[in-house]
Amino acid sequence: MTKRFQDKIAIVTGAGQGIGEAIALHLAQHGAHIIIAEINRETAERTAQKVSALGVQARTYVLDVGDHVAVQAMVADSAAQFGRIDILINNAGVNERVDLMDITPEQWRWLMHTNVEGLFFTLQTVARQMIAQVPEEIRAAGRAPRSFGKIVNLSSVTGRRGRPNAPQYAASKATVISITQSAALRLAPYNINVNAVCPGLVETPMWDYIDLTEGQQRRGLPKGAWLQQRVDEKVPLRRPATCQDVAEVVAFLCAPESDYLTGQALNIDGGYEMD
Repeated sequence: MTKRFQDKIAIVTGAGQGIGEAIALHLAQHGAHIIIAEINRETAERTAQKVSALGVQARTYVLDVGDHVAVQAMVADSAAQFGRIDILINNAGVNERVDLMDITPEQWRWLMHTNVEGLFFTLQTVARQMIAQVPEEIRAAGRAPRSFGKIVNLSSVTGRRGRPNAPQYAASKATVISITQSAALRLAPYNINVNAVCPGLVETPMWDYIDLTEGQQRRGLPKGAWLQQRVDEKVPLRRPATCQDVAEVVAFLCAPESDYLTGQALNIDGGYEMD
């Protein structure tokens, strides 16, 4: 039986752990070859081994997504190796909880470097490659009968409203939603679909760090209690999301079933935000 993403070529940034790793493995399980863009060599190679074990190809690029030159080289090399790029998952991101009154320009720039600048220029670079793959007659017509590429950006429910103790992170994820809408409009003539997902409380290494700093160190709570408290207060479904929950929705946005969906930001949050 043909797999859902048989021989598709997918770039997944930040694929070394957490949500990015889950997405890479889910796409690989369904036949996609995975290009891993990850700043941490050790976790990148670990994900690559898991991908290869599923019988598809894995290529690893150890880079900072905010390094535009490195990203351009990765996309050019990948296109030369595989002939095309079908999917981009813009997942790489960082977080830091700092009170609005305490954040410094250096902390602001550090986070925006990855979450906004890195995401935007990775999208731009891959979009140029995807446009080049569209037949000339379709480009000239200004409309396409099917999708010629899927781009999914990772935002967050934190991007839906302000956060006094993480204003830079909230601003960055709100910007991701805006970038998604702008790119969806610009790429619509080629039927290159651009959407975002907004995870809520997800069991990831990032949340382990928040639990340590906010729950255990600041509040003196047992390990895991801070996350569970937040879930009980905020999530109607009464459980945190798993990385696989997010991967399943991302896969839908990469599949033919979503060819008529673009410019959307889907909450994956158990009802945390409803809009």
